[in-house]
Amino acid sequence: MCQLVARTTMPVFMGYISIGIPFGLLIVNAGYPWWIAPLMAIAMYTGAGQFFAVGLFVSGAPLSVIILAEFLLSIRHIFYALSLIERYKSLGWWRPYLMYSITDETFALVASSDVPEVFRGREGLYYTLVSCFDQFYWFMGCFIGAVAYGVLQKWNLTRFLSGIDFSLTTLFVVLLVEQVKKSRDYAGALCGAAACLFTVLLFKAGRFDSSGIIWVSICVALVLVFVLRGKSYVENSRAGMGEGLDSISPWGIGVALCLFAAFVFLMLALCTPGTVQPTAANPLTLSQALVAVFCSGAVVVATRVVPFVVFNRRKIPLAVRFIEKYSTTLIMAVLLVYCFKDPAYSVYPYGIPFAACAALSIVIHLLFRNSMVSIFGVTVVYMVAIRFFA
Repeated sequence: MCQLVARTTMPVFMGYISIGIPFGLLIVNAGYPWWIAPLMAIAMYTGAGQFFAVGLFVSGAPLSVIILAEFLLSIRHIFYALSLIERYKSLGWWRPYLMYSITDETFALVASSDVPEVFRGREGLYYTLVSCFDQFYWFMGCFIGAVAYGVLQKWNLTRFLSGIDFSLTTLFVVLLVEQVKKSRDYAGALCGAAACLFTVLLFKAGRFDSSGIIWVSICVALVLVFVLRGKSYVENSRAGMGEGLDSISPWGIGVALCLFAAFVFLMLALCTPGTVQPTAANPLTLSQALVAVFCSGAVVVATRVVPFVVFNRRKIPLAVRFIEKYSTTLIMAVLLVYCFKDPAYSVYPYGIPFAACAALSIVIHLLFRNSMVSIFGVTVVYMVAIRFFA
C-alpha cells in the first residue's frame, strides 16, 4: 500500500525536494541554525510562507507584519478546506492531521484522484498516507538543504536540480485534465484560468506581489463561476432538496462574493509592492524568529482548520456547497496558471521552454493517458530544454 502511495505522490516528491533544498540553503545562509529549517517544515508547513518568512526575518519586520503577511499568503487554504469538508467529514480521528496538512499539492492529489481499490473502506488511511508522504518530502528537502549547506555551496551541486520543480506544473496539468474529464463541466476551470491569468498579468505589470495571486484569483473566479452557474445551481438544489434552502438566495451569494472581490481589489490598490516597509533595520534574533515561526504556524493552521470547525455539526449552507462543487477544477486551473508567473517573458528565451513543455504535457497526457509519462517524461524534456536555451 505504501508503494502505491509513493507512486501517487512521486511528482510532489520531485517538486518538494527541489524546492525544499533551496529553502534550507536560504535560511542557513541568512544566519540561522540548520535546525530551524526542519522546525519550520513542521510548525508552518507552507512553502511560500516559509520562503517569505526568511525575507521578513532578515529585514527585521515586526511580528504584526509577519503574521499579516502569512495570513494573506495562506488565505487560499480556506477555499481548499471548504472543498474538502464532505470528503473529510466522516473520517474520525484522521481529520486533525488531514486538516493541518492541507497544501496546494496535497489538495491537488486528494481532490482530483479516486481512492484506490485496496483502500476502499479505509479512505482516512489513504488520505493520511498521502499527506504524510508529502510532508515528509518537504521536511527532508528542508533538512537536506540546511545540513548540506556547506557542501552544496562548495561543489555547486544545486545546478543539477535546475528545472526539476517543473514536475509540479505537469502534476497540475494532469490533475486538471482528469478532473475536468470527470466533472464534464468546464466552467470552473475556465473561470479559474481566466482570473489567474488576469492577476498574473497584473503581477508582471508590478501592481501587486505574488502573495496575492492565488487567493485573489480564487475570489474573482468564484464571482465569474457564480455568474455562469449560480442561478441554475440554486434552482436545481431547491428542486431536489425542498424548501430548506429558501433562506439563501442566489442574489445573496452573488452580492457576498462581489463585495468580497471588491474588498480584495481595494486592498490591493492601497497596498502595492513597496508600500509596507520593515520598521527594524536589524535581522530578527533567533528567539524572535522562533516566536514568529510558531505564531505564523498558528495562523497558517487556522486558515486550514476553521472551515472544518465552523461546518462540523451544522448543515452546510448552499453557498458553501456551491463553492465546494466548483472549487476543485477552479483551484486546479488557478494553480496551473500560477506556475506561469515565474518565467521572464521579456528576455531570452522569453518563457518559450516553459510554455512549450506545459503545452506538451497536455498533449502527451491526452494521447497516452499515462500520468507517469506526462509528468516525468515532460519534466526531463524541460530540464534538457532550459540547458539548451541557456
